[in-house]
Amino acid sequence: MIIFYRILIIISCCIVGYLFGSIPNSVIIGKIYHKDPREYGSKNPGGTNVGRVISHFAGALTIFLDALKVVIPMIAIWYLTKYYEPFINLMNGDNLVYYWYGFGNSLTDLCYYLVPLFCFIGHSYSCFIKFKGGKIVSTVVGLMFATTYLALPIFIVIFFISLKASKYVSLSSMIMSTSFMIFTWIVYFIYIGFNFNPEIINYLMYFSISGPISIFYPLVATLGNLLLIFKHRENIKRLINKTESKVKWIDNIGKK
Repeated sequence: MIIFYRILIIISCCIVGYLFGSIPNSVIIGKIYHKDPREYGSKNPGGTNVGRVISHFAGALTIFLDALKVVIPMIAIWYLTKYYEPFINLMNGDNLVYYWYGFGNSLTDLCYYLVPLFCFIGHSYSCFIKFKGGKIVSTVVGLMFATTYLALPIFIVIFFISLKASKYVSLSSMIMSTSFMIFTWIVYFIYIGFNFNPEIINYLMYFSISGPISIFYPLVATLGNLLLIFKHRENIKRLINKTESKVKWIDNIGKK
């Protein structure tokens, strides 16, 4: 019976993540402005296209709300896995001391990291808009901010440096996501290199107020990065053919 409950909870976390990820913020904001982003520009229901066809503010709001789709359920699951003892005892039993590949690889931590993974899937293939969706850039950013305070000073900066140099949002998004994926593997290898000492990782994460480091962390970041690149496959073709659209507003940054 315990195994059944554990499977049920894991499936529930997947469903919660998927439903949060499926919320079509771009379409909702489009209705407010009476303009469906799926019918204009690149026709992609994402923040970048909303910014192009509606307004920069609407695009920024869409990106912010899409990132929250990951942050909010991850905070909720983090609370359950860290403070709600019935949940912890049910999922982990008495084996709370050591897990394969170090601390933080329990079923509770699997639940924690399944949420963003299925948020990515929901954002890409939303059940609310006929299983179509965005390219998960904003939701990957949500995972960044949910797991490390270095999201802003490192990965967002990488994005804008790349955007300033290339003028391509798609290329900059892929570079940012890949950089984050590499970071998660570096963090995990530092963790196992210091004999599974979580105190070391506190300096790279949120000082014990986020989910524990786990093999699930780089795995989810890697799967998310692969999905992001897959969703950008048409952009990659246009980049190779030098027909990809460039942004112009980035040139105004830094000018008087």
